[in-house]
Amino acid sequence: MADPAYKPKVRDLAASIYAGLVERAVAITPNGVSMGTSAENLAKLSFKLADAFQAVEDALNAEHLPKNPGFKLGVEDIASWSKTP
Repeated sequence: MADPAYKPKVRDLAASIYAGLVERAVAITPNGVSMGTSAENLAKLSFKLADAFQAVEDALNAEHLPKNPGFKLGVEDIASWSKTP
């Protein structure tokens, strides 16, 4: 089974997280550069964190979405409100 395609905003967030993690993981010395964690593991972690962030954001936004998106309000509906018996 193929991996799911990531939405651009998830990929962008993962890239931002990755850059921050790499910045903290890299040690630059006069003799060279070292990184205690593999870049691949940091990339995987970045996508997992971005997915979790996106899931929470989607859940919070869902609370504010219309509850009945298929409802169509027509002119005849409004006209029926003002009819007197």
